[in-house]
Amino acid sequence: MIKQKNILIISNGHGEDLIAANLVEEVLKKAKNKKINIGALPIVGKGDHFQNLAVDILGPQNELPSGGFARNSFVNLLNDLRAGLLSNIYKQIKILKMSKNKYDLSVVVGDVYILLLTGFFKGGDIIFLPTAKSEYINSHYKVEKQIMKKYADIVLPRDQKTKEDLVKHGVKADFFGNLMMDCFAIKKLDFNLEKNSIKIGILPGSRREAHQNMMDFINVIEELEKLKKDKYEFLTAVTNNFSNDKFRKKLLTLNWKVIKSTNEHVRLKMQSKNGYSNVNIIYNGFGDVLDQAQLFIGMAGTANEQAAGMGKPVIIFPGTGAQFDYAFAVDQKRLLGEGVKFVERNFKNVAYSIIELLEDNNEYQRRSKAGKKRMGDRGAIKKVAKLLYDSYLKSK
Repeated sequence: MIKQKNILIISNGHGEDLIAANLVEEVLKKAKNKKINIGALPIVGKGDHFQNLAVDILGPQNELPSGGFARNSFVNLLNDLRAGLLSNIYKQIKILKMSKNKYDLSVVVGDVYILLLTGFFKGGDIIFLPTAKSEYINSHYKVEKQIMKKYADIVLPRDQKTKEDLVKHGVKADFFGNLMMDCFAIKKLDFNLEKNSIKIGILPGSRREAHQNMMDFINVIEELEKLKKDKYEFLTAVTNNFSNDKFRKKLLTLNWKVIKSTNEHVRLKMQSKNGYSNVNIIYNGFGDVLDQAQLFIGMAGTANEQAAGMGKPVIIFPGTGAQFDYAFAVDQKRLLGEGVKFVERNFKNVAYSIIELLEDNNEYQRRSKAGKKRMGDRGAIKKVAKLLYDSYLKSK
């Protein structure tokens, strides 16, 4: 009789959930007919990325106001506390304690905080994928490295530079590539875009401020039309929590027009009042948006990094929401180097930056190569799944 193997996945953020879910999918493919039971504990949010997988979703699954960015400001923390942050933490710790003898292996995707929770309250074998820090922006503190040495069997950071620093300080670490680059599929979808149009991607983020961010991008588009009267198709990749009705109502007040979309992948198509720009709201086509857009304007975390990794320069500027504030934008610039162009919060200057990248091929290619180099090649998830399977799941 084949003994059932049990894995607990702990992740704390939208991007982290996405990485974890793709890793789970690859592990299940590799395991084939072997009996594997997988539990997923999303620390932040509802764990939507796990919904269609053969996993048990554990935890309170509450969406807090900050979207996981409570530490960014006192206001964010206060709002989360009012919405039940402490109750969430208590329930999550309780689940970890109850999981102590149920799961053979824990895979932690996120920051050292959840590694500490997992190690202290559950223990056992742990693979740790730290996504929150990099030597390019913010080194792990000495105490964080001590926690890794104490609780993690192996640490798989997001870049080679961070791996080298961890190894230098006695942490067992390796680097197979950035798993984010495997978390989308290019399906060769046809969005019925005008053939001779300039195709620009929009990444508004996955959190509550996505609608607010979209209105900033609309301001950029209107400035762009004043500077250069070309035909633009904006490919906007959104998640399922994005409300088309809410966005459409806002644009109608600005005299934008709704265009009937006959494309199954374009849920909403709107045209600017001057008629130069179409904004296409696209669900379930993120990989093809990355593939087809020439460059991006973005206020996202993971998605901006994936676009840069595809060699598509990303223009970023600070938003007004909880996530993509000035500090986050500056950190992302340091993380992705010349793969992104940071612009102060000035819509006309953002529009100028778009034109510069469209017209200066040398500048475009320089930023394209820099983004690819910083993020690395695709294929890391298969390598991590193989490590996980060979080391912990394969029958001896």
